[in-house]
Amino acid sequence: MAGLLDDAAGVRPDAAGPLVVLSACETDLSTGHHDEALTLATALVTRGAADVVGSRWAVRDGPTAVMMAVFHHHLTTGGLAPPDALRAAQLWMLDPRRTLPFPLDGPLRHEAARPDLHHLQHWAAFTHQGNPAPSGAAHTVSRTSRER
Repeated sequence: MAGLLDDAAGVRPDAAGPLVVLSACETDLSTGHHDEALTLATALVTRGAADVVGSRWAVRDGPTAVMMAVFHHHLTTGGLAPPDALRAAQLWMLDPRRTLPFPLDGPLRHEAARPDLHHLQHWAAFTHQGNPAPSGAAHTVSRTSRER
């Protein structure tokens, strides 16, 4: 991570970066450094990613796959910004009467039917780092700032 941060000096502050989703375990947790704010997610934001979703603790594959499918559905079909799509997916996991907003087959459909998806360990590990603005708002603010 230190190498990523060292190279960040050459990144333009106004460069539009990508969304990076790290759905593996502990991708927004520092275990090798004394500073708990220095994580892979924060290093990627520093390197130019506009948004990074990572996890704070070990997560199970099945529930994570379901939540990530719902998250991506809200990003693409729902048009939500990454922090809003993550929140919508987490709220979906919490809903005891949840129904899938899209069809699933095979093992993922089986995982989506789990009665324990609302348990904290299945959804609360995921955090968003980066641009907190709703869809389109960041570009509006940037144009307004430059026009001044």
